[in-house]
Formats: sequence, C-alpha cells, structure tokens
Amino acid sequence: MVVEQEMAEIYPPEADELSEFLPETDCGNCGFGSCIEFAESVLAKETRPHKCPDLDDNFADTLATIVEMNKAPIPYNLMMEQVPCEIIEINSPDKDSPVLITCNFQETVRIMKEILEATSTEAFLLPTHTHGYSVDNAVHEKMFKAMEIWKAIKDNAVEARVERPTMIIPGLAEKERNSIRQLTRWEVVVGPVSGFLLPLFILNNK
Repeated sequence: MVVEQEMAEIYPPEADELSEFLPETDCGNCGFGSCIEFAESVLAKETRPHKCPDLDDNFADTLATIVEMNKAPIPYNLMMEQVPCEIIEINSPDKDSPVLITCNFQETVRIMKEILEATSTEAFLLPTHTHGYSVDNAVHEKMFKAMEIWKAIKDNAVEARVERPTMIIPGLAEKERNSIRQLTRWEVVVGPVSGFLLPLFILNNK
C-alpha cells in the first residue's frame, strides 16, 4: 500500500505577482491582451519571456531560467532540519551585492541557493535562527525575529562585507520590517513572496 506523502508549499510565482515586474503597459506587442495574460502564458510555458519587446535580454533570460526550475513542494518529513546561521556567498558577490535574509530551514536555503546560482545572481544569503521553521511557519510562530537577524549580522561581520547596510527580507515577513529596522538600524527592503522572483526583484532594484 502506498501512503501519499504530505507536502509543504514553496510558493511558486503567481501571474499577478510576476506581472508586477513586467512593463504593465498592456501594449499587446507580445500577442497578448494584457501583461498579466502574458505572465500566465509564460508561467504555463506556453510562450517565452523574450516575446515581450520591452524586456531586456538579461531580464528575459533570468525569467526563462526561473520558469524552467523545479518547483515541487517539500515533503513534510524534511521539516525542521536546520543549517548553520553562516553567511553564504553566491556567485562571488562584492560590496554592492544584496544581503538576503532567510530562515535556517535546510530546504529553504537549498532552494534559494539553487535559484540564485541558476540565475547568476550575485548575493549574500544569510540564514537566521528560526529553529528550523520555514519562513511562513517562522512568521506564524513568531520565530522570524529581529534579534536573531541582528545576531546573525554581527556573528558573520556582515557590515564589513557590504557598502551599505541594506537587507532584503522575504515578502512573507513583511510585518516584521519595522521591528527589524529599529533593532538593526539597517535599511530593510521587503522582497517578493515567491523566492523564485527574487532575482527579478534584484534586477529591478539595481
């Protein structure tokens, strides 16, 4: 007898969220009536990002890579597995590269590394102590804490690695923004809910 494995959500991109990174002119030059229709078709792999004439090649290439990535949910039997809260350098970042805050759940860290590496995104990825909770569960259980982020920044001497004290936190942790900013004295930018869209967010904010 086969027992169906319960799976945890990993928040693949939705068309409405992706459309926020598109020109949103609804010009129709891609062959679709609106940017959100184009986004739906791209995510369904029915058309390629390069069909939008207003997207530069780097952005379109990055989006094409994201669309092809594995977005399978995570088995619940992997939950709570932790990784050390040690900064991870992705694609040889420099002092101008973004600092990305995440949880210390091993599968979240693995997925974020895969996304950033596959899209050639230069970044510092900083897992912070959430007792192995994924971001959504950590926020719900009040384990995505400003104090733990501050501690991870200090323990990893992050301030010496970057030009400006600015971090990007997951969109799911938006309500923690003010407490994090007040304690760390860093600028706190809220990223997208879907980690798969983070490379596009970074490109749009360079």
